[in-house]
Amino acid sequence: MGTAPPRRGTAPARHVLEEVERDLPRRATSSDNVDLAYRRLRTLYLPRARIVDVPEDWGAGDPRVEAVAHRHAVDAPTARLAVALGYSFLLSEDPDLCDQPQLGFKAWLQVAHATANETEVEMIGLGISIPISTAGEAIGSASRRIAASSPAARWVMLAGLLILVAGTAWWVRSGNAGKFIERARPVIRDLGETFGPPLAETFTRYEAGKSVFAEAAVPPADMTTLAERIARVLVFRESPVLAEDIARELETPGNLRERTKLVRTELHSCRAFTEVRRGRWILGHPSGYRIYPLPPIEINEYHERLHKDTRRPSRVRGERTAAADPSPGECI
Repeated sequence: MGTAPPRRGTAPARHVLEEVERDLPRRATSSDNVDLAYRRLRTLYLPRARIVDVPEDWGAGDPRVEAVAHRHAVDAPTARLAVALGYSFLLSEDPDLCDQPQLGFKAWLQVAHATANETEVEMIGLGISIPISTAGEAIGSASRRIAASSPAARWVMLAGLLILVAGTAWWVRSGNAGKFIERARPVIRDLGETFGPPLAETFTRYEAGKSVFAEAAVPPADMTTLAERIARVLVFRESPVLAEDIARELETPGNLRERTKLVRTELHSCRAFTEVRRGRWILGHPSGYRIYPLPPIEINEYHERLHKDTRRPSRVRGERTAAADPSPGECI
């Protein structure tokens, strides 16, 4: 159970961490490895979490918070944090939180899969952008060098370019280019059969994930304090932020200097914020646990499970072979 902004780390209220640590053995079944569960909690989840001491005036007057406080007061800080941040995900199986409309979301695994799939799409985009950016930088660098070179060097480069163009034209007219393309077609087809279905499946899940995000996101409270507005700025920032930069993003009256003074005063007085470096603030408090990377073998196993039903080229080729070469006695 915790509150998470989209594609960022988690920011649970303090009581959530206490409950998870206490109840994990009780929730485990006879086949579960409790030691492994604790190890993953403390090396994969908690190092990325910021524990928030939620002020009691956050979410004040919001009917969702009031309903949770009336039903189970212990969970009220989590509800306060979720509506204060807004557009975050309150992932929980606790009916005290999930029975309230536009608050807790039970299908937390759908959100986890949608987030993982979004990260996979971003990695694909990064892989495509790297060679394009490299080529652009190379062309720009070459252009600058040509512009700064002497007239004689420019003529030499122009002659080389003309030779390259002439050679390309001869290669096309001689038929060698066509032969090369014909030889490359089977390779291109095999690459398409290998990577095409998983890519199509990934992008289909990416689009479906957008619907999951829209359904799971918690709408923000209508009335907010200055501290809540500051929290909304900090929760979507990956690194600590200066009070002046927070003030720039807030729509409050007064000039920047006055706004910065108000923000700095609120940061120092509100227990929900921590100054991790001189003048730089975050929402919540670091958990104190060290980050450990997810083992590559587990990442590979996840991708295998994710695409286990995707049609593979070996299967396709096998079906083609069976169709083309029927066994004796078979008729087509």
